[in-house]
Amino acid sequence: MIKAVIFDLGGVVLKGNVEIFLKKGEKILGVKTKQESNCVFDKKLNLGTSSLRASFERVFGKKMFDDEFLPLIKAWVSNWEMDKEVFEFAKKLGKRYQVAILSNSEQSYEEKYDEELAKVFSPIIYSHRVRMIKPDKEMFEYILKKLGLEAEECVMIDDTHENIKAAKELGMHAVKYKSVNDLKKQLELFGVRT
Repeated sequence: MIKAVIFDLGGVVLKGNVEIFLKKGEKILGVKTKQESNCVFDKKLNLGTSSLRASFERVFGKKMFDDEFLPLIKAWVSNWEMDKEVFEFAKKLGKRYQVAILSNSEQSYEEKYDEELAKVFSPIIYSHRVRMIKPDKEMFEYILKKLGLEAEECVMIDDTHENIKAAKELGMHAVKYKSVNDLKKQLELFGVRT
């Protein structure tokens, strides 16, 4: 029986994606990126061991002056906005299930959205706070411990194949996020209803 629905933040609860930001950044800087993977923007940033500036310098492969860095910050922050439809759906789910967030993140997400997210989601696990990242098994085990649940009692919703695969390997149910309507249909297969 499902007792918790765990949401990814970027690409699920927040609209936007890394690829769009990278294209904006390439245009701003006139360079190509050196991105690690599509599920981890920058491992050191997501682990909380690097600043946003240092992360951008690694990803774009160049040192940045403020006149380059500040437009990138603006592009990064404006790239993400709350998906009200997902947020409202999670709120409805919260009446029957625990709803949580498990996110590869960095501090600007927390600063911009934490107060609003905390009204619906608990716990909210940010990678930069716990120094672990998805798809590492330890990250999923951490949220299970926080929830006090077994893997099979949870559904993980994420927008990346690697994270879905890791959740399933641990025994969680998992849904690759495409749209709210698709998510509702997929969750119904696990008996999850609002």
